[in-house]
Amino acid sequence: MPTLTLIDGSGFVFRAYHAIPHLSTTRGTPTNAVYGFTTMLLKALREHAPTHVVLVMDAGRKSFRNEIDPAYKANRPEAPDDLQVQFPLVREVADALAVPRIEEPGVEADDVIATLASRAREQGWEVVVVTGDKDFGQLVDERLSLYDPMAEASGRGGWTGPGEVEKKLGVRPDQVIEYMAILGDKIDNVPGIPGIGEVTAAALVRHFGTVEEMLRRPEEIKAALSRGGEKVKEKIVASEERIRKNRQLVSLRRDLVLPFAPGQFERRRPDEARVRALFSELEFSRLLKDLPAPPPTPRTERAELILDAGALAAAVAALSAAPAVGVRPVLGGPAPRTDPVVGLALAGGGRAFYLPLRHQYLGAPAQLSAEEAAGALRPLLSGELPKHAHDRKGVQHALAQLGLALGGPGADTDLASRLLLPTRREHALADVARERIGCELPRDPSGGDAARKSERVPVEGLEVERVGEWAAQCAASLLDLAPALERALESEGLLPLYRDVERPLVPVLCEMERAGILVDRAAMEGMSAEFGRTMQDLEARIHAAAGHPFNIASTRELAQVLFTELALPVLKRLKTGPSTDQDVLEKLAEQHELPRLVLEHRALAKLKGTYVDALPQLVDPRDGRIHTTFHQAGAATGRLSSSDPNLQNIPVRTELSRRIRAAFVAPPGWRLLSADYSQIELRILAHYSDDPALLEAFRLREDVHTRTAAETFGVATGEVTSDMRRIAKVLNFGIAYGLSAFGLSQRLDLPGAEAQGIIDRYFARYAGVRRYVEKAVEDARATGESRTLFGRARAMPEIAARNPALRNAAERTAINTPIQGTAADIVKVAMIRVHDALAGDARRARLLLQVHDELVLEVPEDELAPVEALVRREMGGAAQLKVPLDVEVGVGHSWAEAH
Repeated sequence: MPTLTLIDGSGFVFRAYHAIPHLSTTRGTPTNAVYGFTTMLLKALREHAPTHVVLVMDAGRKSFRNEIDPAYKANRPEAPDDLQVQFPLVREVADALAVPRIEEPGVEADDVIATLASRAREQGWEVVVVTGDKDFGQLVDERLSLYDPMAEASGRGGWTGPGEVEKKLGVRPDQVIEYMAILGDKIDNVPGIPGIGEVTAAALVRHFGTVEEMLRRPEEIKAALSRGGEKVKEKIVASEERIRKNRQLVSLRRDLVLPFAPGQFERRRPDEARVRALFSELEFSRLLKDLPAPPPTPRTERAELILDAGALAAAVAALSAAPAVGVRPVLGGPAPRTDPVVGLALAGGGRAFYLPLRHQYLGAPAQLSAEEAAGALRPLLSGELPKHAHDRKGVQHALAQLGLALGGPGADTDLASRLLLPTRREHALADVARERIGCELPRDPSGGDAARKSERVPVEGLEVERVGEWAAQCAASLLDLAPALERALESEGLLPLYRDVERPLVPVLCEMERAGILVDRAAMEGMSAEFGRTMQDLEARIHAAAGHPFNIASTRELAQVLFTELALPVLKRLKTGPSTDQDVLEKLAEQHELPRLVLEHRALAKLKGTYVDALPQLVDPRDGRIHTTFHQAGAATGRLSSSDPNLQNIPVRTELSRRIRAAFVAPPGWRLLSADYSQIELRILAHYSDDPALLEAFRLREDVHTRTAAETFGVATGEVTSDMRRIAKVLNFGIAYGLSAFGLSQRLDLPGAEAQGIIDRYFARYAGVRRYVEKAVEDARATGESRTLFGRARAMPEIAARNPALRNAAERTAINTPIQGTAADIVKVAMIRVHDALAGDARRARLLLQVHDELVLEVPEDELAPVEALVRREMGGAAQLKVPLDVEVGVGHSWAEAH
């Protein structure tokens, strides 16, 4: 499906100018704005692989809006001289990168973007608007998203869809115009209605739908608001003309007559020589490696169908003589472990084959059975010949359904792409092949790459020739893509991480997913009923405390009870009204019983809905087990995550969470073994900082929090109080996350000066830690990234931001990334070592789960002692640090008992 990416060029040039400190060439040419713009543009091209792209910039300061209101944008000063000289350079960069650009006189860039977006949407295209301007929220729908690379880099989330618009503004995308008509837009000098803020504006729009309806029925304004309705009504009635004028000013035009069409903006090959010359002139040497991929070229292999045993034998012989084989299964759905394998594509030695197995339609050819196919393919697929795959774990799951294993070396191109671009959401083979090797693959004939499920059709019912051509070309593309990605990994210094950690982890995770973990459904069902009764009791007590029934789940009704009826203080405000989040309720609980009861109710509701009720639905009826899916490269830190269910989010230390863990059990004759690293991040901090006091505490196996308290407060270890140790614990873990004096004061409810004094004393005693913190920030500022002990990289573009909030957040991330990321890498290495050692000793014990720093194994009772020793040895040896890696092991009939 074509994707049109529309880039708000003027907006990003101005943002880059204000976000990045002054930069200039050795000849004195200012470059901060053009550098920031170029970085954003390369990121958008690299990470979103648009088929069509256009840069839209303002051509002047006047438009039709100035005729409606001469004051429109009159508050904007002329661009500074050192910014004006950069606009021609921005145009040069866009031209060199072959990005079409539009500067249409007499109209604003925003209206050009809105018009082109609407035209592309009418043609069924996906649209991405690259911008940081909230005005574009009015365009958002299921096929048009906003993307802000600068927000993403600062950890605030770069993507905006319909849900994000509603969360940020309190109104739907189709209501943004009405919202802004009331609120105005300070940036464009569109005045809002005096005394009406974001919360009230959102409430009015939600009630009336449009400002015209609001102006037509002003008598309902009071009913629409929880308070102040009469005054708001007076202001609205008095500002009727202003509101209608505002609506005209903030509405983006989608009907401009433009001499362009979306199809004209197909992505083209950049002029590499021109780019290199320009980047050299601007002294952008670090950006040369980020050049976009060349334009796609089609592959030429044609699929050879395998419909009988003789053809299969000939194909196996030909592939066995190839230097490597590309493997691409065709599935009847998105779940490779359970959805049927409809066919299998294989490519190698200049030939590509498709083996149909389950195509079912009138006139479909006779096909080999799965058993016949598996027997012939087993020596090829399980042997040492390199096999390349995209999502190797998924391919292994699919082949396992046929009784086949994927042995030998070979690349995982999905995993390699994710390591290179860890913040990118999608890594479809077609996109990666287009970007990395210029290969244009056919579109998935089943519509598997379509945005809407309604556009997808069962692949079993499609002609074998059509499916085979697509699948075979996918398999063939892997033969060029695998070495291209390995070269890129080597260039980025990521090849050892991929080769020694991530790639060997794939079969480990595959086996863990296939094993699953046994669940006591009866215990879960009993817990669900009990939680339900407790929630009903809490609800009755909450209603009694309020004096009347209300919807506890409604933040608006809860806010009415807390802040209007009970007159409790408003501690935090959001766009939609007073906040009732957990932090607020915890503080209010000190003053009244109702917030405490609501917190209890929320905790139970979350556990009941997310786990107690949901987990039994995920149990596989064939084996009574839950088979979670692990994601090994989705987090910037490198930590594993899981889904269906997300086991990482089960709370650890509450009694209710222990009861949920108690429902994960071992079968008769087996036990669950939990092995957890002790204070792994603090040990890594000791390693990096080389601080003598911290190193000694771990080497002597002292209580490190007690030692820190003694060092910080200047007392003997025997004189450390529980409060001192509590503060030391917050310090020890917080320093690794860039904890500031303000953060410490908030966590411990201390005066700011006292918190600063504690941090100063800590750094005075742990000078090595201070040096580590300073060096981590300095290194990130010098290189634009942070790396773990194993070489995992995390980009830090905001480390040089002019905006203090963005820069401080990046500095905290720079401090934490080497520590948290190294911990994640160590856990992955430990999983590989434990798995391989169990296999080497021919043990029946097996890994089941990985959660945070913990591994959970299923162990036969007669193997408990040797397996515990094996786990301690292999986990303890996963990295050579300056302090020992201690492992805590527990055993039990259930996960709760073992942990």
